[in-house]
Amino acid sequence: MATTSRSRAIRLAWLDAFTAGAGLGYLAHEYREVVVANPALIGLALLLVFAFGYVVRTLVRALRRASSRVDTIFAEELEKKPSPRPR
Repeated sequence: MATTSRSRAIRLAWLDAFTAGAGLGYLAHEYREVVVANPALIGLALLLVFAFGYVVRTLVRALRRASSRVDTIFAEELEKKPSPRPR
């Protein structure tokens, strides 16, 4: 049975989330004293990581939007260009 690329991407995202969660759980278990002693620093680091991810997501969306605009401009210009074939 063939799966669509979307369902495959969703399954891979779940697998990535599980792997990341398992890794973070292991690190929290191993370094319990550090986690308990520095919750503010860890919270700030997580906030910065999420902010960085949001900025990267915003940049990617802006670049995709700009790329589609450039593609539209090129398509319009190519329509106006005369044929290279001799008349």
